[in-house]
Amino acid sequence: MKAARINESGQPVQVVDFPQPTPGAGEVLVHVQAASVNPIDRLIALGYVDAYFPAPLTLGMDFAGDVVAVGEGVTHVKAGDAVYGMSPTTGTFAEYAVVKAIGVALKPRSLDYVQAAAVPLSGLSAWQTLFQNAHLKSGERLLIHGAGGGVGTIAVQLAKSAGAYVIAHDKGDKAELLPSLGADEYINADTERFEDRATDIDVILDMVGGEYVERSLAVLRSGSRLVTAAMQVDSEAAAQRGITASGFQTHPTVEDLTSLAEAIDAGKVRLIVNQTFRLDELATALFANPAGGGKVVLTIP
Repeated sequence: MKAARINESGQPVQVVDFPQPTPGAGEVLVHVQAASVNPIDRLIALGYVDAYFPAPLTLGMDFAGDVVAVGEGVTHVKAGDAVYGMSPTTGTFAEYAVVKAIGVALKPRSLDYVQAAAVPLSGLSAWQTLFQNAHLKSGERLLIHGAGGGVGTIAVQLAKSAGAYVIAHDKGDKAELLPSLGADEYINADTERFEDRATDIDVILDMVGGEYVERSLAVLRSGSRLVTAAMQVDSEAAAQRGITASGFQTHPTVEDLTSLAEAIDAGKVRLIVNQTFRLDELATALFANPAGGGKVVLTIP
C-alpha cells in the first residue's frame, strides 16, 4: 500500500510502498478514502513535536473510509461499514490504517468521504471545548478567537444550535464566511480590537493564543469561562477575577464522534472543504493556506 512516511526526524515526508497493517485487539483496519490535514500534521512533518511523535511514523490523524476488519473486542462497527474518525496517534495518510476503536464511528450519512474526513479533530475539539470544558449553556454570550479556522467554523455552528449568542473574531478574509455560518456578530481582527466590541462575555474559546489569552480576561464577567488551545493560562490571575481558565486536549471517543455525526445529519453543522489534494501531493497540501477558511483534504484512491 501507499503511505506518507517520515523515516527519520528532520527528513521530508515521502509517499512510499509500505506493508498493509493488521488490526490487533481493540483496533479497526480501515480502507481510507480521504484524510484531512490539520496543523498538528504540519508540526510533526517539520519535526517540532518529535518528543510526542517520534519517527519513524505514518503521518495523519483524521480519516474517512470503510472498515476492512476489526480486532478482538470491537463490536460497534463491522467490516463493510462506512466510518470516520481520528487516530489517537498517527497513521491515516495511507491507503489502509489501523486505528484504535475509540477513534472510529459510523460516518455521517449526509456527508461523502471527503466532507466526513474534514470533521474529526476539528469537530471533536469544538464539541469537547464547548460542552465538556466550557459547559456552554443556551443564552450565554460566546466569543471565539480564530473563528474562521477548522475548529472555529464548527464551534460557531454548534454554539448557535445550542442557543448561544456567538461573536466571531477573525481576520478580514473571513468576513463573509462567519456570518453565513450563523455568527450573531463578526469582529475583524485586522481593523478592530475585540475589547471595543465584546462585553459581558460568558465563555471565550481561544484558538489563537499569545496576547489574546491575557487580553481576554478584560471582557469576561465574573463566573465566566476561558478555554484556550494555547495551553498558556494564568489560572491564578483568572481566578482573582472570578474566571475559570483552562487549556484543552482533544481526545477521540465513539460517543462524541457519534454525537457529531448526529448533529451534522440533523443539519446543525455545514462542513467546508476548501481544497483537495491527492496523497502524492501531500508536500503541497501540508502547507496550503486556503483563503476564506475551510479544510484541506487528501483523497486516497
